[in-house]
Amino acid sequence: MASSPSSPSPLFSVLSVLANSNLFPFFFALSIGIPSALLYCLELVVIVANFADFNSAFFVLVAFRAVSSLINFVFSFFAQRFGEIGLFLALYLNLPRFVLASFFFFFYYTFYIENLLTTFLLLNRFTAILFPTKYEKLWRRGLPLFLAVTFILPLPLTIPILNEGTYIHVQDDNATFTFDNYKTDNKFDSSEIATLFSFFVGVVCLLLNLASIVAYKLRKVGHQNATIEHKLTIFTMITFFGHFIATISWVLVSLTSINEVDEQNKPSSYVQMWFGLTLEENETLFQANFNQFPWVNDLSMLAIPAWLLLWASSKMREIIAKKFNWIRRNEQQKNIAIVTVKRNVVPMSAKVQPQKHLLTNQRN
Repeated sequence: MASSPSSPSPLFSVLSVLANSNLFPFFFALSIGIPSALLYCLELVVIVANFADFNSAFFVLVAFRAVSSLINFVFSFFAQRFGEIGLFLALYLNLPRFVLASFFFFFYYTFYIENLLTTFLLLNRFTAILFPTKYEKLWRRGLPLFLAVTFILPLPLTIPILNEGTYIHVQDDNATFTFDNYKTDNKFDSSEIATLFSFFVGVVCLLLNLASIVAYKLRKVGHQNATIEHKLTIFTMITFFGHFIATISWVLVSLTSINEVDEQNKPSSYVQMWFGLTLEENETLFQANFNQFPWVNDLSMLAIPAWLLLWASSKMREIIAKKFNWIRRNEQQKNIAIVTVKRNVVPMSAKVQPQKHLLTNQRN
């Protein structure tokens, strides 16, 4: 039974606090996202600059997913995060609708790419367990096709966003805002399609995870790179569960969004219709989850993959350690050079004093 607004349940009391907290989730997400994004950038540079050491389909997929995650991270500020704290409202109100729609386009497009690349990474690990000596050759042949599917398949699902008539919806506090679009009977619902897609991909990835676990137990992986392959498999599985958490959060946002009308022709969400929540309770649930989505997304899409990759790849750690040692040695050499120069410089007093002494002797 739905609780009355006058006496909210403890759960909705907590959700109400989360729903009215904007700044803390924003800065908490920054504390997670920025260091992880910097590490991801460093790892991406290492992969590209040392491609001979990372010349495998797995690391190609990892590199493309890193690029996609970083782009998604940047555009999430334009499409969502600035609006949550009411930043640049005056600027947003003067932006053309096409520009606003493009923010959403890149946000959703990279979202689809991340889901597909996560699926292909799990498929890569499954084949690595099933065919440990042949899978790399198979993936070298199939990788162009997988990448083509990754970048082409999301286009029919995202290009219509550019024609949705996106505008800025200023909230009741006249400060925070969200993106919205004009409702029509044949409206392309980008959020609902993304939710269904992510749910479908989540189920497929979960099945691939289970299949990989079963295959790993049935087959003995005994080739020389078994330890490396084992770590990369763990990396892929854990990053999937991170993505799965983000998917659950995304689904909750979608299910609590006001997209339908009830029997009394009043605005309603799926959660309201299914569980009998009041409009106020639904709004609290939506806002609480919506406010936490940035840090959940950064934790799932950036922090877990970036830091776990550092653990999984010994070659990555070795190259990064060498780079930092090189920087440290350069700094030490600079300091030594500065100290040496200072020691070789003769003070002015030391130059002048002997001259005075000679003049005194000459007078005497």
